[in-house]
Amino acid sequence: MNRDLTLGAMLLVLSTACSDVEGEGDGHDHNHGLSTSLYLELTPRSGGDVLSFGWSDAENDGAPVIDDVRLADGETYDLGLAVWNELEDPAEDVTVEISDDAEEHQFFFTGDAVQGPATGDNVDAIVEHAYADTDANGAPVGLENTLAAIAAGSGTLVVTLRHIPPEDGNAVKTEGLAEAVAAGGLGAIPGENDIQVEFPVTVE
Repeated sequence: MNRDLTLGAMLLVLSTACSDVEGEGDGHDHNHGLSTSLYLELTPRSGGDVLSFGWSDAENDGAPVIDDVRLADGETYDLGLAVWNELEDPAEDVTVEISDDAEEHQFFFTGDAVQGPATGDNVDAIVEHAYADTDANGAPVGLENTLAAIAAGSGTLVVTLRHIPPEDGNAVKTEGLAEAVAAGGLGAIPGENDIQVEFPVTVE
């Protein structure tokens, strides 16, 4: 993996994800603590080695290490995501808590390299994203996905984890949020970002 620092590829330092946020009137207590790293694990469906790429600010000092995501043209990958707090000893797997609260979370996959639910059609896309998991209400989560390399080239993949808690005891996360992002950006949907990072992607 390429561990060269690529500050220009960073959108935001992984922030204090869902830290001590309590929804008014719903008794909701959402505390994931600090998330310092996001890892992508891609399993080629044609066989071969599993690929792992990371965005990590393990020291929480605003100087992340970012891997270049390199994929094979024409290959389709099963894409899993993992979120960690590497300031803890031992490191804490935040993914488990996100999965447990899946009805209040969704990952969105955007960027100029991407075509998928959160981008709509993109003639310049080199990868195509699709969700492969849902929460108990049938809405996508994004911990499990498919990513198809559809054209040679390079671009950016932006991964955003959105926290979408209930309001007044009513669920706010619903189906169709990714399509709303495609139409109007993340500002068009409720909730706040827990994580937003950008990976450089090359398909060859």
